[in-house]
Amino acid sequence: MSDFLLELRAAEAIAREAGKRIVQQRSTGFTVSLKAKNDLVTDVDRAAEVFIRDQLHRIFPNDTVLGEEYGLDAPDASETANTAPKRRWLVDPIDGTVNFAMGIPMFCVSIALQVDNNSVVGVVYDPSRDELFSARLGGGTMLDGQPIATSAETELENALLVTGFPAQRSPEYEQTVEQFTVLTRESRGVRRLGSAAIDLAYVAAGRLDGFWEYGLSPWDTAAGYLLVQEAGGIVTDIQNQHYTCHEPSMLATNGHIHTAMLTTLARVIART
Repeated sequence: MSDFLLELRAAEAIAREAGKRIVQQRSTGFTVSLKAKNDLVTDVDRAAEVFIRDQLHRIFPNDTVLGEEYGLDAPDASETANTAPKRRWLVDPIDGTVNFAMGIPMFCVSIALQVDNNSVVGVVYDPSRDELFSARLGGGTMLDGQPIATSAETELENALLVTGFPAQRSPEYEQTVEQFTVLTRESRGVRRLGSAAIDLAYVAAGRLDGFWEYGLSPWDTAAGYLLVQEAGGIVTDIQNQHYTCHEPSMLATNGHIHTAMLTTLARVIART
């Protein structure tokens, strides 16, 4: 069997089932609480993560799982926050919880496997549209089993971009606001969809040409950045350094507009 094909198929099946459960549970009612200012969580998030963790541990009992709601399971005493074991699954049970809670059908399940801090499997499932984006290292990116690729757009002025804003007000928040303003003028437009994983899946599919954001957590982007890379795009941090999902910023593009976006983002940073 090809490298990580079993892991990919398992993640695809688990994401689909988790998405089905999320939609069903939403129709029967749910509770919402605050983890921090502007950071919502629902009991559906928690139930979905428990399901995903249980399934991953059943199939891959020697792997660890890092999830948004319950953190890292069974951490070794020698591990630190910046050190991952050889194989770690990263799980965001509902990326786009605010959308989910408000009835906006723009949320997804995100599951990734990292080996030595690099993603080798990535799955993003959008249950509202029944769209499954998936990739494994060296195997390309698929949408419902069909190959997809990033866009061919070469000019920033013709590019359609997407971003998100940090949940907490911070210097990065103010930078994003200014960058949003500048890039809205210098591109075809900038969207804000409310789910970084969907943003990245759409860049991989050529629906959007570029994405940037600060303050994301590893589970937000571990699957999505592999989707973009395997679809032919480029992913770095905003300083053009290697990206693994553990960095404080990210830029993901079709590759053709990457330098132009780096230049524009840096210009705004220099004056703010």
